[in-house]
Order: sequence, then structure tokens, then C-alpha cells
Amino acid sequence: MKNLSIPLRAVIFSIIIIILGSVSAFSVEWVRGVSIGVIYASFRLPTLAPPQWLFGPTWILLYIMLGIYCASLSRLDSNRKSIYFLMYVQLGLNILWTVAFFTLGNFLLASIMIIIMDGLVIALLRFDQRKIKYILIPYLIWLLFASYLSLAVTILN
Repeated sequence: MKNLSIPLRAVIFSIIIIILGSVSAFSVEWVRGVSIGVIYASFRLPTLAPPQWLFGPTWILLYIMLGIYCASLSRLDSNRKSIYFLMYVQLGLNILWTVAFFTLGNFLLASIMIIIMDGLVIALLRFDQRKIKYILIPYLIWLLFASYLSLAVTILN
């Protein structure tokens, strides 16, 4: 994949991340027999909880941004191992968060996972000296908001 252009790699990474996120989301219905939307509607939610229709388009946009960032990793000069580790661990946690939260209903575990993700993305922003890192800022903002939602659902339910 190193011989591919950055834009083509960005498309490939974005598609892979979207597929992984979709499989994670669909696994909820496969295991529990109900959709994430039905489960989300059953929660007592905090005041700032967005409507459920907002999550799908937001995650697709964020996954595309993550794909662009992943495609740029081959151009790293410094902190290469650290940045790869941080990126792929947080991405793995991102995919598994849906399983912990919606499939297993383990809100506490999911809240811990997302707080770890917050820290990993902050570390990415610190260690990566390239300007491309700024594409992660909307993702971090959404993660911080999702952390609030996850913790609130943990407390309220």
C-alpha cells in the first residue's frame, strides 16, 4: 500500500474504517435483536443529548477524517512507533466501544474506554508534529462530547 498515492490510501483507509464501524454497529442488532436506535431511545439521556439521527452522518464524516489521517502515517519522520500505537489502539477502542456500550450494556466499561480514547487522541495531537494532526480536532471534540454522554448514561441509567 506504500506505493499508492496519499489520496487513494485515504479513500481505502476511510472505507475500511467505515466498514469496521458499521460492522460494530450492526453487531448490536445481530446479538441483541434490536437496533442501536431502539436501545438509545430507551435510555434516560442528559439534557445535551443529540437526536439519534445525528450519530450516523457524524461518524461517517469523522471516520473519513480518520482515514485521511491514517493515510498520512506513512509520511511520519519522528515519533513513528508512538503515533502508530496511539492511533491504532484508539481506533480499536473506538470500534469496540459500541460493543461494550450497546451490545454488552456495560456503560462503565464503555465510559472508561472512551476516556482512554480521549487521552490517546490528545497524545496524538501532542506527539505528531505535522499539520495533518489538526484533522483530529473535530474527532477529539466529538469524543469529549461522547464521553459526557457515556458518563451521563452511566449515571442516569
